[in-house]
Amino acid sequence: MKSLRTKAQGWVYFLYDHYFQEDANNDLTDFIQYFKIEGFANEPEVYIKTTNEGLEFGYIATRWDGYMVLLPPGQYKKHLLPWSSIKLMNKENQQERILELLMKTINTRKRQYRKCQFCGEKLATEHRIDDNICHSCASKYLGVVF
Repeated sequence: MKSLRTKAQGWVYFLYDHYFQEDANNDLTDFIQYFKIEGFANEPEVYIKTTNEGLEFGYIATRWDGYMVLLPPGQYKKHLLPWSSIKLMNKENQQERILELLMKTINTRKRQYRKCQFCGEKLATEHRIDDNICHSCASKYLGVVF
């Protein structure tokens, strides 16, 4: 089974070869691609998207408005690689920098997950009432009403 870094590297190389190379015919306006963290918890997604400033790296997470879930899930920006920096690097350095920021984003998202002390499920911070108790178990065992 491939490591997460190897999968992410293959994905970055694919994106680079198909979308990020300087080409007058490539329109990167509103470009966004999602990478699923397979085999981890509920398989959260991180993203790379283009902005006027550069390549943005972030993750997708549920948004709450009080007790209601808002749709669609929110995009939470973690890193930005400015176009000015990208243009100063050769292809290999660009790919390595993109991979580095992608892995930092993945690791940031993974660190937000904790196991519930009751059910043992690994959940993101937005699905827990504190570090150790998920919403479902808070209702079931503690009487919390959402």
